[in-house]
Amino acid sequence: MKSPAVPVRSAEEIKKGDETVLAMVPDRSIKRQAPEPLKPTNRFGSPAAAQKHFGGEPHRNRRVSEKHSRAARPCGDSPLGKLDGYEFVLFTAAHSERHTKQMLEVRADPNFPKS
Repeated sequence: MKSPAVPVRSAEEIKKGDETVLAMVPDRSIKRQAPEPLKPTNRFGSPAAAQKHFGGEPHRNRRVSEKHSRAARPCGDSPLGKLDGYEFVLFTAAHSERHTKQMLEVRADPNFPKS
């Protein structure tokens, strides 16, 4: 992450940012389309190749979290605006929750194959 550091924020502002990410990202009441650069393209070729590619991501997130104090974490743009490094970790987890809910919705559809 090469963005400038987030300005120092109060504990209240940090808490509000975390809560916003955890409330809005997994919320399926609003359907969203991925922006063009994030739409699936099968660039990994197989589920196994995708899993291998993303296998190191949790370690990178942990290194970012350990390297920076909360108030001075690097920031970057997201659909929710500027997020600090910890908020991006929360965003990643909440995004996975959103897709899990999406899969459960598909499986619950009466037209979904039963076998």
